[in-house]
Amino acid sequence: MGGAPVCKGCGQVISGAYVTAMGATWHPQHFTCAACSRPIGEAGFYQHGGAPYHTDCYRRYIAPRCAYCGKPLIGQYLVDYWGTKLCPEHEGQYPRCRFCGRLVPPQQQGGRAGNGDDIRCPACRASAIDYIAQARPLFARLVLWVNGQGLLYNNLNLHIELRTRKQLAQFLREPGDTQSLGATLHTTYIENGQVVRTEVNGVAILRGLPSTLFQGVTVHELGHAWLAVQRVTGLPRWAEEGFCELLAHRFYTQMNTVESRYHATSIELQADPVYGDGFRRIHALAEAVGFPSLLETLEATKQLPVIR
Repeated sequence: MGGAPVCKGCGQVISGAYVTAMGATWHPQHFTCAACSRPIGEAGFYQHGGAPYHTDCYRRYIAPRCAYCGKPLIGQYLVDYWGTKLCPEHEGQYPRCRFCGRLVPPQQQGGRAGNGDDIRCPACRASAIDYIAQARPLFARLVLWVNGQGLLYNNLNLHIELRTRKQLAQFLREPGDTQSLGATLHTTYIENGQVVRTEVNGVAILRGLPSTLFQGVTVHELGHAWLAVQRVTGLPRWAEEGFCELLAHRFYTQMNTVESRYHATSIELQADPVYGDGFRRIHALAEAVGFPSLLETLEATKQLPVIR
């Protein structure tokens, strides 16, 4: 037959009423809130870090706060990719940042990217590439990175431009385009109605992209530029876009920051049959033959390697 219960708070035998909680027994006056030190009594309590808290004390001192309305988060709540905690009701209440997926409440919606309808969160605005003076040194480093992957441009003097959403759409001859973030600049020479050659001049990137995304989009466009320089012109669209997405994915993976991993994952999960399926097919091909072999075959045969 067991002996009298012992209070976990004071270590003494309990002769009268006692509380059973958190796997132990307590004198009622010793089962106290870790925040205010008052007895919890018969009221419900929350446990945190191995200690009990009054419901009100937990709400006031311990519970995480919604990043958007500041309310304490009790019970179920949402956590986005970036670790931001929020009330479930805000999902669908606010638009998402075009570039990172964070919710953007009305008071944070200033400064659209590319003079268009792209809503940017404060984090993406803080690193935005808005001016050509910001873009040029990054571009120079990105060209060197691409060169290091084995893509050379026959000593072409490539340059970069920043363009608005409208300017990009006009260049791509798609006035309603609201998705494209970049384009490859080129000059086409025609004689007697026939294209005789195309010269690559550089890339144009949407003004106002956050820095990490700007770099990945630039690398993607440098992939298009390399294919044009090597006169690899007969690939299906899924293969060309998949190759350029693979190059951007390699860049994001090597960069290995929270932001770059987000964009790498976005490429991996892209549902689009051209960009998403194209990336997955070219990625699988590169895994099978090796990335250097993929480049060598494209350069030599102007076609994708064939796995036998």
